[in-house]
Amino acid sequence: MGYGGLCLGCGIESACRPRICAGAGFYFLPLSSKLLLLRLLRYTFDAAPQAMVTSSMFSPGDTFGLYRIQRELGRGGMAIVYLAHHQRLDRLVALKVLHPHLQQDAEVVARFLGEARAAARLEHPNIVAVYDAGVIDGVHYIAMEYVEGDTLAGVLARAAGPLPFDFVVSVVNQVAAALDYAHRRGVVHRDIKPSNILVQESGKVRLTDFGIAQAVGAPSSGHSRAVLGTPEYMSPEQAMGQQVDGRSDVYSLGIVIFHMLTGQTPFRGDSYQKILRAHVEQNLPDPRLLNPELPSTVVDVLLRATAKHPEHRYATVGALAQALAHVLQPPASTAASSKKTPAWVFLALGIVLGLAALALVGWLLLRARAAGEPTAIPPTATHPIMATATPTATPTPLATQTPTSTATVTSTATPTATSTTTPTPTPTPNYPPRIAYVSDRTGSPQIYLIGSDGANDTQLTHDGRNEHPFWAANGSFIYYISDRGHGPALWVMQPDGGDNHEILSVPGSVGYALSPNGEHVTYLQQGQGSIRLFLDGLVWAELPGEHLSYQWSPDSQHVVLEIDATKMVGVLDIASSEMMQITEPSYAAWNPSWAPDGQSVVFAATKDGNAGIYIANIFTREMRRLTPLDTWSQAPTWSPDGSLVTYITGEGQHDGSWSLFGTDVASGQRGSLYHPVFPGAAGSWSTDGEHLAFLVYDGDEEVMVIGRDGSGPLQLTNNNARDWDPAWEPR
Repeated sequence: MGYGGLCLGCGIESACRPRICAGAGFYFLPLSSKLLLLRLLRYTFDAAPQAMVTSSMFSPGDTFGLYRIQRELGRGGMAIVYLAHHQRLDRLVALKVLHPHLQQDAEVVARFLGEARAAARLEHPNIVAVYDAGVIDGVHYIAMEYVEGDTLAGVLARAAGPLPFDFVVSVVNQVAAALDYAHRRGVVHRDIKPSNILVQESGKVRLTDFGIAQAVGAPSSGHSRAVLGTPEYMSPEQAMGQQVDGRSDVYSLGIVIFHMLTGQTPFRGDSYQKILRAHVEQNLPDPRLLNPELPSTVVDVLLRATAKHPEHRYATVGALAQALAHVLQPPASTAASSKKTPAWVFLALGIVLGLAALALVGWLLLRARAAGEPTAIPPTATHPIMATATPTATPTPLATQTPTSTATVTSTATPTATSTTTPTPTPTPNYPPRIAYVSDRTGSPQIYLIGSDGANDTQLTHDGRNEHPFWAANGSFIYYISDRGHGPALWVMQPDGGDNHEILSVPGSVGYALSPNGEHVTYLQQGQGSIRLFLDGLVWAELPGEHLSYQWSPDSQHVVLEIDATKMVGVLDIASSEMMQITEPSYAAWNPSWAPDGQSVVFAATKDGNAGIYIANIFTREMRRLTPLDTWSQAPTWSPDGSLVTYITGEGQHDGSWSLFGTDVASGQRGSLYHPVFPGAAGSWSTDGEHLAFLVYDGDEEVMVIGRDGSGPLQLTNNNARDWDPAWEPR
């Protein structure tokens, strides 16, 4: 019943792309909605349909009795399920049809029809209803209620880790209500597992597949057929082929709870026999080894639910649900903690979301995004470069650090409307602009904030690994990358560290970035020998290698790429998805950075033998070198007004040390701005173009600030730790 791989615009299971999708929608949604949807869905949009185990019995448009087949929904070892339209009653149904090779197996047919009889006795809001069952032209079928949603198995697969506590409690409460109802009517499900639990868009849970349900006390059809179910979730008595009652379902649901709280099942092996033996003989492992956030009291609940002997378990599933809710009920002070269920869990993963859902939850990220028209940066006069330095001997080249996936991002801001017709201007703060940066002084990288005058050095994050800070253009928020969840994710917080929360986490992804115009989100995923760049959830480019560095253009129309495997620089166009090759594979190129007008890029390259700084127009491909042929230079960055390129160079030094230089783009005049500096990182310009932050080395990296002309040097940090990634507060 899962619907992974659907296009958000048209709902077609194909390699649909939003720019050509007739349903439109996703590509043109605002960034806040895109981020939210990606967080909700957590799946790869271009996923290929799963290979079919056997050929399908029916094709779309086929007629089967009164049912017209629309498409296949899924299949298992016993049957294939189709979405079909009942032509007389004019309603959609899930049509379950036995596999052709099982149609003549009398025992399988009896069990298949037994499912229909068992489920037909049960009318409960958390149980999928059965409408009809029978045989047409020798084909046995069951017509069931069609439930739009995904399975709990799909949710677990996409989460790739523990699920939030309140979601777990919600699922268990609803499954318990369905099972207690069934048990009171003498029906034991006997196959409780995530793939038989459906999660609807509203958060409602439905229990399905009573294919091996058995009336309490009914004799089995023989020992060889009695051991039916799914090994990972099977009770010990069921594994041994013994009679079962409702407490067997208690055990299975206990295993499902363990799976939801830890991200994996407790007993695993390379054969069904080993798994079944573990259920019979082995104690339940401590779930806190897999999820340290679990309270100790949850262990007691799980141990009782999965006791080897039924008489030691909870007497009813409802009692288990009540006990679990009690130990997982979050305290009032942590009601908004990270264990609060994100909306994606309740909105079925992999289904087409309506605009109504977006309207309800779109506000979530709107406040974390600057919107509106960009504020123009006033031009700054070209500074007088100091006397041109005399070329010296070529320094020994320094091995550059492997670039990480980063993106320089600026957003835009919309003035808040007032009660008068004249907008009220936002007052300029009376303190110098601040700089967010990263330091590992506490043992792991954390985000800090310090004034550009060196005042008020404050730690903003405290858990996990946190790097790559960048600001919203109005200075209201700081975005950054954190691994404090279950992998790298995009987070946001206020400059004082408040309102700190995750806004996008796609399993297996790194290198998150936002486009400057606030309309697009990008991230990277590693493939086999290649790395893929995603744009708004779709694969934008797949390139060779294991590392990729990229940066958005100021006009949000391109990204410049440093392709690690080939040491080439290329530019990817958002409109055509074509990559323009800027450099050749015959020489190395790295450290690309955009010109403010988005027409050119600057980068380091060995095009003429020794590494130097080059400027290339991305449209004409014209290229020129800015630095002397006999010096090694790297890590360039462009001033906000486009007049100056700063970079790290060995020019003028004989001791292997490095200097920060600036070159006037128009005249070619160059000169030293500061010496010595750390060579592996480019400088970061203040938004007004009057100051530059960069790194110096005193046994470790420290953050330094100078004026545009090299005046007023001020070392902001001075500790026995590494400090890096300075990012200026917009001002």
